[in-house]
Amino acid sequence: YDTVKVEWPLPHDPPRVSIIIPTRDKVNLLRACVSSVLDSTNYSNFEIIIIDNGSAEPKALAYLSQIAKNPFVRVISYDHPYNYSAINNFAVQLVTAPYLCLLNNDTEVIAQDWLLEMMRYAVRPEVGAVGAKLLYQDGSIQHAGVVIGICEAAGHAHRFTRSGDPGYFGQPHLTHVVSAVTAACLVVEKSKFELVGGLDEEGLQVAFNDVDLCL
Repeated sequence: YDTVKVEWPLPHDPPRVSIIIPTRDKVNLLRACVSSVLDSTNYSNFEIIIIDNGSAEPKALAYLSQIAKNPFVRVISYDHPYNYSAINNFAVQLVTAPYLCLLNNDTEVIAQDWLLEMMRYAVRPEVGAVGAKLLYQDGSIQHAGVVIGICEAAGHAHRFTRSGDPGYFGQPHLTHVVSAVTAACLVVEKSKFELVGGLDEEGLQVAFNDVDLCL
């Protein structure tokens, strides 16, 4: 697209990242997500924290018990009504790593440098939250940044842009500044997350908590 990719430097010792994955049952989704992170991430200094919000299916419980034996994975129970903001805030309190990655259990890694590239930006002091380009199974774009003022509040920019389509001056495929990013895959320094009070547990329990965090 006649563009330049800047590779911002990482510290000599890349900081640790805690990848927080809330889940309840749906073991096939969770297994695919966790396996892809463990097998296809070339950023070495990370851990996975699975927050189990009341799984009851035997297959899910068996998988959680099994995956908890992996030294890179912790499984923690959250036995309260579903509240996406509260679940993640709870997990952050248990994290000692300086960086957080909020990750949905229905995502799968398809690019090994995903966390490496996000951390190149997250470590910069002037950068807040960092998001990823997320794709549907057909390769079209699900998320490439959030725009304020559409869909009654905010919505995903460049959604449904087809694979191979440059879109608006190639913007869907380039790193760029946006108003907000989705918490489906969001990296942020823990101190910055805490400085703004984390996710809004009272007013935004399910949706738009990520937009509010970024703003």
